Amino acid sequence: MTASGPRQLPDLPTLPYASALHRRGLLSGGVGVALGLLAGHANGAESLAAPALVPSRPKLTIIWTPSSLCNVVIGLAQRQGIFEKHGLDVETLNVGSDTSAILEALALGKADATSNFLLRFLKPLEAGFDVKLTAGVHGGCSILIASRAAGIETLQDLRGKRIGMSDLSSPMKLLYEIHLKRNGVPPESIEWRQFPPDVFSIAVEKGEIEAFADNHPNAYYVIKRSKGKLFEIASNGTGELGQYTCCVLAISGRLIRDNRPAAAALTRAMVEASKSVDRNNTLAIEAAQFYSPRQVKPEELGEMIASYPYDEHRGCPTGEEFRRHVLYFAQGLKDTGILKPGTDPVRFTNRITLDVLTS
Repeated sequence: MTASGPRQLPDLPTLPYASALHRRGLLSGGVGVALGLLAGHANGAESLAAPALVPSRPKLTIIWTPSSLCNVVIGLAQRQGIFEKHGLDVETLNVGSDTSAILEALALGKADATSNFLLRFLKPLEAGFDVKLTAGVHGGCSILIASRAAGIETLQDLRGKRIGMSDLSSPMKLLYEIHLKRNGVPPESIEWRQFPPDVFSIAVEKGEIEAFADNHPNAYYVIKRSKGKLFEIASNGTGELGQYTCCVLAISGRLIRDNRPAAAALTRAMVEASKSVDRNNTLAIEAAQFYSPRQVKPEELGEMIASYPYDEHRGCPTGEEFRRHVLYFAQGLKDTGILKPGTDPVRFTNRITLDVLTS
């Protein structure tokens, strides 16, 4: 959270086909109403626990990056048999973190779905890429770190500063351009500089940058080892950004057309796994250690995982609530000039999201 404290969220337009029932559901507790329509439960937990009615046990492939700690949702789902519970035979495919490789695997039918950063997908989806977004998976996997020695205390203090990024075309840069603009800091007032993540702190010490964006575990240890010199000034797990999902489940249009029940089952399984991570830190730690062994103390892993919102309102929304989250970022990309001038964020959001659990 920024030193200037939380601020009122901007009003976002209501999606045109949102019913009064959906709106009442959002006001009273979020996505539970939409899920309750499916199985008759107001909070959705029981309905998500029930396996989807899939005629056979389809074999699906989901792209993931085990080294990304936030992807522990998939590891936990594998270890706890959640995919099988929902009638699915799921295997994983690691194609790395490059967006083009992920999109290629989905386009060529090498994979049926992926759990990844929402902002990776919006431009390709604007161009017509054949994928639908069906649910959030979690929030909180990106941290903006600033130097106290540079006189930075609030986001507004970043105006005119240099921010380090590992990739100047990364979705993380888009994320903070949106966030800074909404906090009165024009993106063009920032000088973005590219560095390998393992030299961010060195670049700060040399005066080459005053802040940088990174994810765990590197961000966790950089702050911890700085002894107060570096601090988290923003993240998508706290403050305004922390109220929205950051990584989502993206399912190929082919699977949705050919086997919609399987797409619904996968969505339901991923949401259940996300809630399990939120509710059982021990199981999440075990899954993280099993699929991505690293020299990290279990209690430190637990702290990192606990910093990510995985709950149904912020981390793993579905239905109308999920559309609201996607719209927040679609509007942000429109405001920062990333989406085309003619793209209407509401219509765009309606086109790229799909509520497979209730429709």
